[in-house]
Amino acid sequence: MNFKLSTVAKAVIPLCSAFVIVGCNSSSSADGKFDTTNPPAIDIELPETDGPTAFLPQSGSVEEPIKAGADEAVIYMVAKNSHAKSLSSYNNYSLHVWNNDACDRAAKESSGWDDKSIAPVGVDEFGPYWKLPLKSGSTDCINFIIRDESLSNLSGSDAKIDFNEIKDRTASYVAGSTQAYDDRGDAYVLLFGVANAEAHLVEGHTFIWDGAESADEVRLYVQLEGGFGPNSENKYDAEYIVLEPTVLSADVKAKFPHLANKRAYTIDNSIDMRPVIKAELAAIAVDEEGLVLNGTKVQPAGAFDQLFAAAAADIALGAVIDGNATQFNVWAPSAQNVVTVLFDDNKEELGRLQMNYDEASGVWSLETDKAPSGTYFRYLVDVFHPVSGKVESYQVTDPYSLSLSMNSEYSQVIDLDDPDLKPQGWDDLKRPIDQSNPAQFVIYESHVRDFSAQDESTAANARGKFIAFSQPDTVPVNHLKSLSESGVTHLHLLPIFDIATINENPNEAANIEEPFSKLCDVNAAVKSSPFSKYCASDMTIAQALEEVKQDDSEANPVVQALNRFVSDADGFNWGYDPFHYTVPEGSYSTNPDGPQRIKELREAVMAVKNDIGMNVVMDVVYNHTNSAGPEARTSVLDKLVPWYYQRLNPVTGNVENTTCCSNTAPERAMFEKMISDSLVVWSRDYKIDSFRFDLMGHHPLDQMQRSLLEVQKVDPNTYFYGEGWNFGEVENDALFVQATQPNLGGTGIGSFSDRLRDAVRGGSPFDSKEGIRKTQGFGNGAFVQPNEISDVTKEVALHLADLTRLGMAGNLKDFRFVDSKGETIRGDELDYNKQPAGYAVNPTEIQNYVSKHDNQTLWDNNQYKIGYDVTVGERVRMQAVSIATAMLGQGMPFTHMGSELLRSKSMQRDSYDSGDWYNLVDFTLNDNNWDKGLPRKDKDGDNYALIDEVISSAGANAKPTQADMTAMVEYFKELALLRKSYPLITLGTGEEVNKRVDFHNTGSAQTPGLIVMSIDNGTASGTDRDSNLDGLVIVINATDKAQDINWVTDLTLSPYHTSALASQASVVDAANGVVAKVPAWTPAVFEIPRKEGVRGQGIPVSKK
Repeated sequence: MNFKLSTVAKAVIPLCSAFVIVGCNSSSSADGKFDTTNPPAIDIELPETDGPTAFLPQSGSVEEPIKAGADEAVIYMVAKNSHAKSLSSYNNYSLHVWNNDACDRAAKESSGWDDKSIAPVGVDEFGPYWKLPLKSGSTDCINFIIRDESLSNLSGSDAKIDFNEIKDRTASYVAGSTQAYDDRGDAYVLLFGVANAEAHLVEGHTFIWDGAESADEVRLYVQLEGGFGPNSENKYDAEYIVLEPTVLSADVKAKFPHLANKRAYTIDNSIDMRPVIKAELAAIAVDEEGLVLNGTKVQPAGAFDQLFAAAAADIALGAVIDGNATQFNVWAPSAQNVVTVLFDDNKEELGRLQMNYDEASGVWSLETDKAPSGTYFRYLVDVFHPVSGKVESYQVTDPYSLSLSMNSEYSQVIDLDDPDLKPQGWDDLKRPIDQSNPAQFVIYESHVRDFSAQDESTAANARGKFIAFSQPDTVPVNHLKSLSESGVTHLHLLPIFDIATINENPNEAANIEEPFSKLCDVNAAVKSSPFSKYCASDMTIAQALEEVKQDDSEANPVVQALNRFVSDADGFNWGYDPFHYTVPEGSYSTNPDGPQRIKELREAVMAVKNDIGMNVVMDVVYNHTNSAGPEARTSVLDKLVPWYYQRLNPVTGNVENTTCCSNTAPERAMFEKMISDSLVVWSRDYKIDSFRFDLMGHHPLDQMQRSLLEVQKVDPNTYFYGEGWNFGEVENDALFVQATQPNLGGTGIGSFSDRLRDAVRGGSPFDSKEGIRKTQGFGNGAFVQPNEISDVTKEVALHLADLTRLGMAGNLKDFRFVDSKGETIRGDELDYNKQPAGYAVNPTEIQNYVSKHDNQTLWDNNQYKIGYDVTVGERVRMQAVSIATAMLGQGMPFTHMGSELLRSKSMQRDSYDSGDWYNLVDFTLNDNNWDKGLPRKDKDGDNYALIDEVISSAGANAKPTQADMTAMVEYFKELALLRKSYPLITLGTGEEVNKRVDFHNTGSAQTPGLIVMSIDNGTASGTDRDSNLDGLVIVINATDKAQDINWVTDLTLSPYHTSALASQASVVDAANGVVAKVPAWTPAVFEIPRKEGVRGQGIPVSKK
């Protein structure tokens, strides 16, 4: 006998094609709407079972030590085996509490995620508990999240106490659930039922769970309608599958290394698991009498890959126009039904069309003539979601969207090949810069809004928009043109995909150039703030910020306080908050409702290539989504296929958030497909030349390589680079071989090098207070020009120089040189924070940089470090020297927009949503944005005392004039021209670097702060890379004194030194050759001229 579960109590009937919407269960209402909804039957056949009914133990006495008093709420976290936990451990747990429009009764809110001040008031053997003060409000609830000592989210998603449901305001919660229990004992009993999500369905019939060691029977319960739990008698009466012990295959162990040593079970192969995964699944271990020993939710993602991914791999997902019809395909194998809902331009519903389900691929499909180009749509999805524990029914946008309505509320059918969406000449557009040798790239990191938002030469309707790049003869555009002419090759744009955290409705946003009264209208909290007096004024927000700045101080950081209200309402964000991966951001378009954003981005790309003369790099963020779960407005992937696209904690089932937000799982086959498909669209349809990956170390290396191959089918010279940082739940290849620095060597994929960055800037991005000032770097005076508290010794300074040298050689793992101790070592033998410093095989796998959007700007970092009496002129030259270490080295230089302008963010460390006030870039060179108010308190409050000291003690030395900024622009363009002019600086391969590059002034007796690098082009070096030269000598004098470099061959100062950067450098004859004289804080390039056109000996690399 078999048990049969079904959502439809009748035989399965064929679904009608929605292409014809008359008859066959279709309907049409009086208002003209159509509806062909006809859910398919879901048939689950399970073998007969004869075991005892599972039941829970009696709760015993679980007391509540405290109850909520008047104007209080009490929260209990109930834990199993709490007696094994130490008191001190639970005392380090905390609540994150906040108010919003939905729940606003908390009298005390957390200042940020790092705020641990809301600690337990008590702990007993059943867990910790909190007492929270309440205030009056317009709602009857409070928001909170329970965190452990490491700030991991134990609630799973946003939790709340609804006082209409919990009348005594005393509620209990268990880990991994937001369900509130009125009785602590009830919550405790359920812990012995289903808690956490420790079981994993890694293949269709392979199950992993370590929680049933002493069980007589292990069961997989299946409940199609959701709501699984004990009945009124505390018994589980749902149908189940008996699991049998097995041994994991080698393939499964390799795919799931973090689960490889756990207990494995097999499911009867006769069971069709494809419909089973549509149900709620729970694993329960019982003894011989049926007593529940343990229970847990099930993470099914591995089974999805094994059951469906191969068949779905080649299906074109999304809405695709084909002649007069539109084909909708959406992958949702766990959905119980999916219906396409169509809307007109006014977002009024037109009708609903049933989709057909393919059980082999998990794809729901529909072909219809009812959805021509321009039609808006969403999917109505019925799906069980483990977070809510029920079958949800909600409308979701298409994760494969190509166009959207304003604020991404609706997807839109669109044909990207529509001529109306293409600027004239689009199809013939070619890149201006050849990409066959990425060593020749010079990347300039920009941000769409920063670029033009406050620029008065840009048309008002174009400021902060894509079309600002196509504006003729504006100050920002002309600046980019001049950089391009000098040798900057690529414009890197911070995220330009659909961003979740920018309000695209201009009527609901207030930017600093707008009236303060509008800020009060769109952010009601301002009206009850200390800044409410400005609501009735005729001032702009910027004018109000300027006025309050007069009172700004460490004790009263009023500028940042006002700016926090602005940041909640303005149109600024870096954009690392993905909503839809393959649609341009609407706020950057003049009309965010519909396809205008598509054409305007294309216009921008065309202008950058044709008019400015640069290739285009796109910053992509596939490592996380803005949110997850069944409730969040910006949750798309996790609503459509719950617990698949997001990476979950292997024990709790909570979405991991080590990236900042809701981590995704690029190791999953269908998310890899989505990434590759998305990248192909950006490459093919938007002509993006290269891609920068945010937190690339959270991606598997093999996924990155396969995605690159897919894009190279469209554009063979596409280049990938990204952040190869190693941290989080994936650290040290815990889940897969990561795309991290040590694994990328030889792949051709680039990564940002923190080695040269930290050596030149000094310290690390994580320093604070006096620790920032004590740790000077190679580029701001380490040892050679110490500040009053610097603790950089000569030994440390020489080690920083070694890291800088290796960086300039491309950070190669096998590059050999003499280190500061006089020993000959390889690059991977040089220490960087107890890691090998060198990790690249080729220099094209390294992005060398001293400033990017993260952390303080180069100017701000240097002000922290430089001695107060150092003149502004010297500071400008320190900026140039720092940048020169990247621009004149073999790695790929990467520069933050405004570094050449001495750009400041007023010491802001993390300006991701700090708005135009702190993120201003002034291409007119009137102001570098220094000292506009103390930076945001939650990020930099610990540094306020030091910042005040720097501002007051450095005085005018830290505030550059227009002449200073003009000089730095010329210095930067000169460095770019030097790189552009010498093929020897862009060798491109590790083999060539090792044959040609050498360093002098090395060893223990070296002059601190002086780098002398030679690049050979003599007869012994191989192919003639420059027919005019036998070599180059590059000198970086990072000291406050002129330096003489004795040389045995002829040298001449590069003719490309045309500014004041190295105008005082010279070469004089000496008895045994020449002496190159390099002034203080100067980078200089010297040529070894070719005599009478005959290639000479050059500068052979020393034998090492």
